Amino acid sequence: MIKKIGTFAALLGVVFNLNAQSECETDYAIYRNEYKQKNYDEAIKSWRKVFKNCPSFNQNTFANGPKMYHHKIKQDNANKEFYLDTLMLIYDTRIQYFGNKEKVFGSKGSDLLKYDPSRFIEAYEMMKISVESTGNSSMPTVLVSYFKSLVKYERSDESITKQDVLDTYVLVSDIIAYNIANNEKFIKYYETAQKNIENMFAPYASCDDLILVFNSRLEEGSPSLSLLKKVTSLLDIKDCTDNEVFFTAAAKLHDLEPTASSAYDMGNTSLSKKNYTEAVYYFNQSIEMTEDVSIKASYYLKLAYAYQMTKSYSKARAAANSAAEIKPGWGEPYIIIGDIYAASASSCGSSSLEQRSVYWVAVDSYRKAKSIDNLLTEKANKRISTWSKQFPSKEDCIWEDLEEGSFYKVGCWIDRSTKVRTRD
Repeated sequence: MIKKIGTFAALLGVVFNLNAQSECETDYAIYRNEYKQKNYDEAIKSWRKVFKNCPSFNQNTFANGPKMYHHKIKQDNANKEFYLDTLMLIYDTRIQYFGNKEKVFGSKGSDLLKYDPSRFIEAYEMMKISVESTGNSSMPTVLVSYFKSLVKYERSDESITKQDVLDTYVLVSDIIAYNIANNEKFIKYYETAQKNIENMFAPYASCDDLILVFNSRLEEGSPSLSLLKKVTSLLDIKDCTDNEVFFTAAAKLHDLEPTASSAYDMGNTSLSKKNYTEAVYYFNQSIEMTEDVSIKASYYLKLAYAYQMTKSYSKARAAANSAAEIKPGWGEPYIIIGDIYAASASSCGSSSLEQRSVYWVAVDSYRKAKSIDNLLTEKANKRISTWSKQFPSKEDCIWEDLEEGSFYKVGCWIDRSTKVRTRD
């Protein structure tokens, strides 16, 4: 008799478990159907039953739950604190049944920071564990939230330093660079994350801070391409290119992966070191490697300056003219041409008038610059005022039998016609 009762109880247990399993399947199917149609208010009713009664039934329960509670917070912000507690419980329960704590901590910390910024230290500690553990698998939203929580932490607690912020910036930037190169499906999300992090970081570190941290990173061994790109990009943005850290990073980057941009950086580096012949080489290389018309025009302008500094005036003018041809309506090439003329004045001609006549064509060039580009009016006028004072005097012109307003051909390498003018 006892044996029959035991058997009957066992059968009841099987039936109960089957019924429970059936209810879970039904509730899960209902919530998933509503969820897929984005009927979150209806989906959440059946979802709660699955979450409460059979949390281990399917991991989708925890993948979908946060999104529905994000929706609830958006609808009913007054009860945000209550919904946030549920969100945290969802993440904790997911870890309990399915593990993967490090990855889940990323989403949990990100949501905590988003819905209760005052708890940024808790959020930071969770996301630090997540990012350092999951590395290149870190999601873009987690990386942005992690960096944001660190910045808030540094501003409120002396135990977190600028060095921590700089090191973390390099870490998350390396992760983002990896995903932009290798994670085609999510490239746009990582690119957006990079912009957001750049915005938080750009005003944060001074030129000296950047040089300090990057110098230590470059001395650690063989720096990665992403680090070298980051060093050169940030130092360029901060106008911190006249230092050995930038020189070293730019040179290594160009050796590993020569591009128009790295060649341009090397050209600027050479200018800073007054290695003008070397600068000419790199700017020519940058011009050959780029197809972007606007960028190529600016490269030609730098090449013109490098040639000017080697006193190759004819080549300097040709480079500036190339910039003008590529980008019509841009007056800057004519400013440069005027500067080239003015720089060569002392070496053109044997008499004072011949040398001073060069300033006539220089001023002509400045006037052309402002005539086609009104943004350069002030810049051009300053040069016109300066070099007009170097025009020949009336006495000089009388001595050479020249009338003001008459045509005159400037010789030397310039070979340009202009009008006679005097400084008095």
